[in-house]
Amino acid sequence: MSKAHEPTLSQQLAKLDEIVVWFEQDDFDMEAAIAKFEEGSALAESIRAKLATLENNITVLKQKFESE
Repeated sequence: MSKAHEPTLSQQLAKLDEIVVWFEQDDFDMEAAIAKFEEGSALAESIRAKLATLENNITVLKQKFESE
């Protein structure tokens, strides 16, 4: 998937929130739950990677700013 079509961090967080809300309902199908769990796990991993990249970028910018 190209970066132009890649969901933003905000979109991914919103989707993960939707999945969490889905799990909070009283009655759900176990097969669907497995699929939702896998989707949520993949989203969480992607979000974690994006946050790590952002943290690294901020650290680099901070070091650059402090050295000037």
